[in-house]
Amino acid sequence: MLDLIAYILVRALNLLFRFVPVSLTLWLGRRLGVVAFFFNKKRRVIAYANLKAAFAKEKSPHELRTITKRVYQNMVQTFMEVLNLTKVNREYVDRYVEVVNMDLIRNAANSGRGTILLTAHFGNWELSSLVSSVEGWPIMVLVREQKMKRLNELLNRLRESNGCKVIRKGMDVKNILKALQEKKIVGILADQDAGKNGMFVDFFGRPTSSHSGTMEIAKRTDSIVLPNFIVRTKGPYHKLYLEEYIDFRNTPSKDAVRENLQRYMSLLERYVRQYPDQWLWLHKRWKSTPLRTVLVLNDGKAGHLNQSLAVAGQIQKARLSQGYKESDTKIVVVDVKFKNKFAKLALSLCARLANWRCQGCMLCMRACLTGQSYDTLMKTYADFVVSCGSATSAANVFMSKENNARNVIIMRPGIPGLKNFSLAVIPRHDKPPSRKNVVETTLAPNLIDGDTMRSKGAKIRQLVRIEKSIVLGLLVGGDNAGFMLTKDSTNKIVMGVLEFCKANDAEMLATTSRRTPSESESILKARLGNNRLCKLLVVANERNIEGAVAGILELSDIIAVSGESISMVSEAIASGKKVVVFELDKKTKAVTKYERVLADLERDGYLVRTTPAGLGAALERTWKKQFSGKGTNDREKIFAAVRRLI
Repeated sequence: MLDLIAYILVRALNLLFRFVPVSLTLWLGRRLGVVAFFFNKKRRVIAYANLKAAFAKEKSPHELRTITKRVYQNMVQTFMEVLNLTKVNREYVDRYVEVVNMDLIRNAANSGRGTILLTAHFGNWELSSLVSSVEGWPIMVLVREQKMKRLNELLNRLRESNGCKVIRKGMDVKNILKALQEKKIVGILADQDAGKNGMFVDFFGRPTSSHSGTMEIAKRTDSIVLPNFIVRTKGPYHKLYLEEYIDFRNTPSKDAVRENLQRYMSLLERYVRQYPDQWLWLHKRWKSTPLRTVLVLNDGKAGHLNQSLAVAGQIQKARLSQGYKESDTKIVVVDVKFKNKFAKLALSLCARLANWRCQGCMLCMRACLTGQSYDTLMKTYADFVVSCGSATSAANVFMSKENNARNVIIMRPGIPGLKNFSLAVIPRHDKPPSRKNVVETTLAPNLIDGDTMRSKGAKIRQLVRIEKSIVLGLLVGGDNAGFMLTKDSTNKIVMGVLEFCKANDAEMLATTSRRTPSESESILKARLGNNRLCKLLVVANERNIEGAVAGILELSDIIAVSGESISMVSEAIASGKKVVVFELDKKTKAVTKYERVLADLERDGYLVRTTPAGLGAALERTWKKQFSGKGTNDREKIFAAVRRLI
């Protein structure tokens, strides 16, 4: 029924438009294009995301949105001209179409060889085939079959109204080969995604699956390939550009098909860059590309960044399991900085209401972020967006809308709400709700695994000479909103670890964090810096060693770690070693989330809690206690979730 209605409507419009000036139908087309732009959600977000992938570093969201709207206007104008194809004659072509390099098709037609007019869904590609026929070189056109049979046949009759011959489904390759062997001209469109089995060539800096059939046919039949692109200059006026031949006689290379396909795609890219609104961006051009980008949003907290990188790593690992290379997943870290605290709150409130129409707007982001942070984000295209904590959750939402990307939040997102995320990885202590897009973990995601520890441990071993059979790892944090590391606590911590090392003939590897107060750093340097029992002291604020924590965890037999950082505690537990957590001085009398988390982990057998004053005794008890290296299945849970996501 729908097919019949569409057939009757198109036929009626074709008859009506015979009596209506072309300029008026195109005026109507531009207006209908704007309507389609505002209401065609599915294709609009794809078109904009494609433009973003191609031009993110060159054009602003406003420019890309404007181009997307013009794409719709040109598309509907092209449809209106298709309804007017019966008007196309010598007078029409002379008035509205200027052909550049006409000699190229004339010479090809007289060459005694078959000719392939190779073009793309660019400008009014339907008109370009009729121009050839009007000029005296009728062509056979390969077109895509439409699902509605009556409408499909009507459109084919319109295409054939001035001498073209449409190659119907089921006879395409056979008829193309026959026509070229008879030295005829065949028109082919070749610019859409060819799937995973297509030939991958470069297009806008990305490996892009392309149909190689045209080039293979040209090589097999010794035909000339004549690239051509028609550009709408204004209203009904067009320029048809004929480009230099692609001739396999001039390409003796064994990889000639790929080289000539790349030549055509580079030529198409040149035209698309010059006239971006005239290409049909509404299909998923990079659907099959192996290259994907994971954008990690950084709020400046090392623990949060490590958690985000851990999840990004799981995305990379999941893609590896699907047959992609490690280099096919690009991880990009961008700092998110707000103008002030009010701006951070305002963006969170805006994110609560964010939807697909935010794509190409980004006024909220521009108003709330610093100029540099906003510019960097807008110039970054991403297939996945990952962030940790509520501070960056709003930016995560807007970047996922902007790029039509899937997004992952770690921990509760706060005001923006969980509905705005493709996946939420929430540790048990954050009390995650039971939802399809939520994965509950025991610990915070972290970068500590066997391969990482072995790699970083080997580097640490090159820096220090470990002589004892027992090694203590010391991870010292610092101040945050709920806790503080005082001089007194620092001295007690040093006393406790030295006490353990002396009693057990052990050595020590220690590191601080960027949150460690300078006074505590001075104490650690004074008491451990030249101590023969301390083989390594890394002061993060002075000289950091990449992977120091992972390396220390690998080489240590027992870990002492401060408890104000869930991320750092999770890393220690993930190492599979014995863990003693010393809790810093509180800034409030209320029981904190951190204390509840540590109590739960101690109850479940992952660690032992103590105070700085009791650290030595706690280490001694823990060392003597039997321990099986209790682990979690968090990494497997996250891997399974992101594998479903991608």
